[in-house]
Amino acid sequence: MDIDLIKKFIKEKKNYLLIGICLLAVVFLLFRKNDQTDDQLVGSYSENSATSKRVQDKENATSSQTAASSQNSSTVTCDIFGAVKRQGVYTLKSGARVQELIEAAGGLTKSANIKVINRALMLKDQDKIYVPHKGEKIAAQAGNEATTSTSSSAASDNKNAEIVNINTATVDQLQKLNGVGQKRAEQIIEYREKNGGFKKVEDIMEVSGIGEKIFAGFKDQLAV
Repeated sequence: MDIDLIKKFIKEKKNYLLIGICLLAVVFLLFRKNDQTDDQLVGSYSENSATSKRVQDKENATSSQTAASSQNSSTVTCDIFGAVKRQGVYTLKSGARVQELIEAAGGLTKSANIKVINRALMLKDQDKIYVPHKGEKIAAQAGNEATTSTSSSAASDNKNAEIVNINTATVDQLQKLNGVGQKRAEQIIEYREKNGGFKKVEDIMEVSGIGEKIFAGFKDQLAV
């Protein structure tokens, strides 16, 4: 009996049931289309994010390279030795003067001969500055030249411009002479202390191992 009622209900409401099924189908299709659209949007966003990250990374790398280049061009690295408290290599801002390099090296020693130093000279990258001691025989300098200022590319050619007082020089300073290493520098100091110093530069040939040939290689660098 219940089955007959169901059959009768379906027969009477058949049109409504068809309409309901159609509506459910339409709703299902609409939800499915929305899901696909969301997936596409998520995929597009992910791809755009990856592209943006690559562009940002490239821009950051370019910025770093530009900053490094700017840093290099905004500084100068120079060597200073002689009558300063801390001989060595220092990096200063571009446009720095010899006076600033001297200050970076701890200042001048009491034996420094400031009369032959142009402390207002603007430094260039790889400059080499020598501050002479009092009593050293130094040739008069041109108007805008420091005592000894050479780039590293020309340093070996101009080494003979570095004047060394053999009566006051340390082991390190004596090694600036052409052909003089640590052992020979120690021998020079030993002879100096034993004989009361050198009266003339030629006396250095009295030191064992220093003959006329070696003397000729550094005689223009010597002072007493």
